[in-house]
Amino acid sequence: MDSYDELLSSQFFYVENLLFWENVAAWGTELSIAEKTNYLVFMINAFQSLGDEVVSETVLRLASLQSWHSLSYGRFQMELCLIQELIKKWKRMIRREAKEATKRGELFDPSTKLEVKFLRNLIEEFLEVLDSTVFSQEHVNEDNKIIDAYGLKQVDDACVLYCERFMEFLIDLLSQLPTRRYLRPLVADVAVVAKCHLSALYKHEKGKLFAQLVDLL
Repeated sequence: MDSYDELLSSQFFYVENLLFWENVAAWGTELSIAEKTNYLVFMINAFQSLGDEVVSETVLRLASLQSWHSLSYGRFQMELCLIQELIKKWKRMIRREAKEATKRGELFDPSTKLEVKFLRNLIEEFLEVLDSTVFSQEHVNEDNKIIDAYGLKQVDDACVLYCERFMEFLIDLLSQLPTRRYLRPLVADVAVVAKCHLSALYKHEKGKLFAQLVDLL
C-alpha cells in the first residue's frame, strides 16, 4: 500500500467514526461555515472515489434507498409507482430493519438513523445558509433582491464558497449511477433547484459560478 492508499484508508476510518456516531446529524451547528466547507470537500473526494471498495462501502450507506424514509409521502408513493422493482426491495429493507431493531430491543424508527437523515440534513442546512446567511437580512427585501446600494460589500464570501462546494457535491452525486438513483427524488422533493433559482445569490454578481453550477443540475 503506497502513501496515498494509507492516507485514504486513514481518512475513511476517521470519517466513518465521525459520521456514524449515534443520533448525531452530519455536522453540528457549532461548526463554522469554513469547517462545513472543508467537510463538503472531503465528502466530494469520498464520492469521487467509489472505485475503492473500502470507500464505497462506507459512503454509499449515506446515499442509499434508506434515505427515502425522509421523502414526503407523496414523493415516496410516486417514486415507487415509477420504479416497480423497488417495491420488493423496499419491503425487504423494511423487514430487515425491523428485525434488527427488535434484536436490539428498540422500537423500529427509521427516522433516527443517520443513513436516513444524512442527505436531507445536508440539503436543508445548505438551503438555510443560502436563504439567510449569504447576505445580511437587512440588505434583502421580501422579493429576495439586494436593496442596499453597497450590498456587494455585505456578501459573506465564505458562505458563497460553501454554496458553490455544495453544488459541486450534488452534481457529483447526481452524475454517478449508484448515488443518482436515490438522491434525485430527494433533491426534487425539497425543490433544491427551484429554491436556488429564486435565491439572491443566483442573481448576484458574486454568484456567477454558483448560478452556473445550479444550471448543471
